[in-house]
Amino acid sequence: MDTSDQGCRLIGAQRSLHGLLGGGAVADVVLWRRKEVAGGLLAAVAASWVLFYCMPGYSLLSFVSRVLMIVLAVLFVWAKAARLLNRPPPPVPLIKISEDSMSKAAAVVGNILNKALQGFENIALGKDSSFFYKMASILLVISIVGRVTDLITLVYACKFFYCFSILND
Repeated sequence: MDTSDQGCRLIGAQRSLHGLLGGGAVADVVLWRRKEVAGGLLAAVAASWVLFYCMPGYSLLSFVSRVLMIVLAVLFVWAKAARLLNRPPPPVPLIKISEDSMSKAAAVVGNILNKALQGFENIALGKDSSFFYKMASILLVISIVGRVTDLITLVYACKFFYCFSILND
């Protein structure tokens, strides 16, 4: 264990806070040991909050589609100008997803969907009434929370509760 971690222990804990957070690069960023990365991350989160929360009618999907449209237009104009000026075209990397990784992803998604469909089938046939009550209550809570808050606030709240639950383990 590092000597720098000796003085930063939680009350009654055997491990340091850095050790509880995983002890790697993420713990360094959370504890502001890598100030440039932590500051950049804080600035990016603040900018995304201002962009998506304070500007009405602006969502992540519209932002991503506009950025992709701008990139596509710039690459198109660059390629046409390069052809006219006898210059090389823009460097576009070849991105290809292997069949093996796609089949693994499809298998994982297929297993999740099959489990969900099996659960819905059990509910529809009346085989699992306790699962029905659990799902109905969860969907009701999701409906109420979705009516009260927006997506970004919900993501921040979930992230806070997740971090809080990790620290209490």
